Amino acid sequence: MFFVNIALLFSLGFAYELNFDINLAKRAVSFSGIAYCTGPIAGTNSVDSWSCKECKNYPNVNATSFQGSTATDAKGFVAYDPDANEIVVSFSGTDPASIRNWIDDIDTIKTDYPYCDGCRVHEGFYRTYQSTDAQVKSLLNLYTSTYPAATIAVTGHSLGAALAAHAVAELTHVGYTLKASYTFGMPRVGDEAFETWYKEAMVGTYRVTHHKDPVPHLPTYNMGFHHMPYEAFYSQDNYQDIVLCSFEGEDPACSNQYEVDVNVLDHLHYLGFDFTTNYLSANCEL
Repeated sequence: MFFVNIALLFSLGFAYELNFDINLAKRAVSFSGIAYCTGPIAGTNSVDSWSCKECKNYPNVNATSFQGSTATDAKGFVAYDPDANEIVVSFSGTDPASIRNWIDDIDTIKTDYPYCDGCRVHEGFYRTYQSTDAQVKSLLNLYTSTYPAATIAVTGHSLGAALAAHAVAELTHVGYTLKASYTFGMPRVGDEAFETWYKEAMVGTYRVTHHKDPVPHLPTYNMGFHHMPYEAFYSQDNYQDIVLCSFEGEDPACSNQYEVDVNVLDHLHYLGFDFTTNYLSANCEL
């Protein structure tokens, strides 16, 4: 069951996207997890061969991985799933084994964003996405030319969620038509001007947030960063009771009801998917 204050949203003049689909979200979290297998701890890329444990749940997929610069260590894949007639662009997040260090070290440096006047974004997230941009577009062009009727979905977890937001903006800007994007544990990507532009110009991005996950609190609001809608929040492990939050993006009834927490386990578990087990065990090597 999903809940949203529709009267409030329409009083503000916004038409809220009520198309959140838990089945699509669970599919997206699987593809977000698979992205970590482009460079697991054992070093074997099992995405190109589509041989990882989670890959076997989507047996007919054809995928090609990409890798950003050594400095950013960005990675992910573009894939076609004939069973859904869907092309998926998925970005890996930060190594789950070092997520605490990543949280501690995250900076607050902003840079100008080229597609909207006065907009600023987190420089590190943007530069990291840019290091993959040419490869993503090249692979997407290849897949869309081969499967022109396929829909396009973009997803990612953690840092990968931030990269997914930039991919949605970039790909929409250059003319691709995308489906709603499901992401998980997304940090704040830009300032309020950027998020206002994003929600008006881009396809809807559902930011799924889990209970006291600390990453959606970063970089901090008081440092000039602001979340985009639409947050889809759930507490503990009862993800059947997801709440669709305020269109404004920063909803005190959702993730923001908590102070900045350090419950990393909430960040590494989404919709029943365990990112740590997926990454650190033999699951990526099967």
